[in-house]
Amino acid sequence: MLTPTKPTADTQALPARQRMTLEEFFAIPEGPPYYELEEGELILMVKPHGRHQEVVLALGAALRSHVVQGKLGRVWPEIEVRLPGQARVYAPDLVFLSTDHLDRYSDTDGRIHGAPDLAVEILSPGTERRDRTTKFRAYQQAGVAWYWLVRPNDLWVEEYRLTPEGYVLAQTVPPGEPFVPGLFPGSTIDLAALMGETAKTEEEPG
Repeated sequence: MLTPTKPTADTQALPARQRMTLEEFFAIPEGPPYYELEEGELILMVKPHGRHQEVVLALGAALRSHVVQGKLGRVWPEIEVRLPGQARVYAPDLVFLSTDHLDRYSDTDGRIHGAPDLAVEILSPGTERRDRTTKFRAYQQAGVAWYWLVRPNDLWVEEYRLTPEGYVLAQTVPPGEPFVPGLFPGSTIDLAALMGETAKTEEEPG
């Protein structure tokens, strides 16, 4: 996702007079600048670090190749997603919609209206807290079946699966180990290889 500016906090809300409805948000001209909508509050976004974008590019290409080859659905980078039942519009780094749910994508406005099957967020210092708290809860509430968090510096992956009790941590994949997604049985993602790197292994963070 694009990194939010944060003069004093992770998400800097605009004054109350500038709170927006979904209709008003969708009427904003295409950026730059770019925004996400958080329960009526605009979140101004700025361009992320180059490393972040390299990971998005590598992982997105691998996912798209697997999805297209298997005719499993579609993959998008940074597409706007209107979460159901919430006044929230996010632009995850990567989004996957299965073939059964492609009707949630609107060709008219180029957005997804509903829960994607997978949302991926590449962490950064300015977004990690929001990705792990606010967005974590929002995706869970909206019914996003799978949620991946990726640390770009060392390529550590966390995979969360939605259950009736909420998200559970399905697996963590340390640097240097291949990622076998629960969503895509039979596929293997080696992020270090995709990035043309030799990963440095490390202990799981506490």
